[in-house]
Amino acid sequence: MDLIERYLGAVRWNLPAAKADDIIAELADLIAARIEDREEALRRPLRSEEVSQLLREFGHPLAVAGQYHGQRALIGSEVFPFYWFVLKVVLAIVAVIELVQIGGAMVVGDFSRALLHGSSGLVHSLIYNAALVTIGFAVIERTGWLDDYLAKWKPEELPDLPKLRLDLPPKKRWEPVFQIAFGLAFLAWWAGAFPIVFVPHDARINLVGAPIWTQLYWPVIALVSTRLLLNLVSLLRPAWKPLRAALILGSTAGTLLIARALHAVSQIVIVTGSDADKVAQVQQGLDKGLSIAVIAVAALSAFECAKELYQLYRERR
Repeated sequence: MDLIERYLGAVRWNLPAAKADDIIAELADLIAARIEDREEALRRPLRSEEVSQLLREFGHPLAVAGQYHGQRALIGSEVFPFYWFVLKVVLAIVAVIELVQIGGAMVVGDFSRALLHGSSGLVHSLIYNAALVTIGFAVIERTGWLDDYLAKWKPEELPDLPKLRLDLPPKKRWEPVFQIAFGLAFLAWWAGAFPIVFVPHDARINLVGAPIWTQLYWPVIALVSTRLLLNLVSLLRPAWKPLRAALILGSTAGTLLIARALHAVSQIVIVTGSDADKVAQVQQGLDKGLSIAVIAVAALSAFECAKELYQLYRERR
């Protein structure tokens, strides 16, 4: 990837999605015209260091991208693009951490109280960290540190963006197809179309599902069906983003409710067998392990929800 492509890629990453293609095309034409003028004046192709100097004259990618955002009266025109970039990254990290904590709390505690307190804590954490970032950049602006950085930055130092992107790559075409096939197979198994028997390595014991799974029969079908619908919409109508977001939130809520129901019971799997001591030992280990696993699944579900919603936000049409 040459300097110009890396420069345009860095600018594009920070542009409004709806305008990115037109802006990058316009900027690419400006750079090409400027290079052509220089080469005509010098009567030779530009060397790498001369291309680098030309790109420096255009400005840092964050500063260039910031010119295409709406007018904002915050901190300062030179510092604001950097401030806005760091603020988005910090708040995204804070939101993911808080959502994972909320997911775990909704399983082990009172559902509505955990949701209420967790939402309040999320808002306070976002405001607190936004204030810290704002104060930090206000100090940076007044000390002039950013002016020194902008005067010294070099296009050669720009990263190969595809290797360092913080956002998630768009889903590949085959992923929703695979997930749809897996979901249909799971529903068929759940409905009893074919058996899958788990055989423990120890022949003296046997594992069967606890009665809670009978109560969760229809909730599990509803959850898997929601994910199937989400994958179908992602595959056939990816532009229906509001519906996709609603399905993501709905499936996450369903996962948390099912996890809460599983956490509320003493046993998820029942161990049977002829060796009473062995059965008791395996049952105790499974109960502890599955209790931890249920909480982990809830936290992971909240994290995946945040990740999918962020990916949806970053998708470019």
